[in-house]
Amino acid sequence: MRLVAFVVATCMFIPALALADGIGCPKGTTPNGESEPDVSEAWCEILKDGRTVQHGPYRSWWPNGKLGTEGQYEYGKQTGRWRGWYETGELQGEEWYEHGKKVKARYFDKQGHEIPEPKT
Repeated sequence: MRLVAFVVATCMFIPALALADGIGCPKGTTPNGESEPDVSEAWCEILKDGRTVQHGPYRSWWPNGKLGTEGQYEYGKQTGRWRGWYETGELQGEEWYEHGKKVKARYFDKQGHEIPEPKT
């Protein structure tokens, strides 16, 4: 289960595009984001092969303003370490990606004990 789907969060206090401006988009990318009742996200995007894809950092927030998910895209594919947190701030899990494929993962309960991968 991807942390993006597992920990997508909301933050209605700050406009998503303003959040995207502050996440450190790489040169040549455009910051973007959205805030809806059930999600607040920020990401960077770039045009590749005639279509817009995510490229650079990705973030989502819980309604209380705490970070819910963070990770990195490389031309539309998840890459590197992705982390997610419970709404209370405890680490929920980490996943590692290579070329968009999950290669390693670990998850935690709210007390910090490692648990099996959550089912979708």
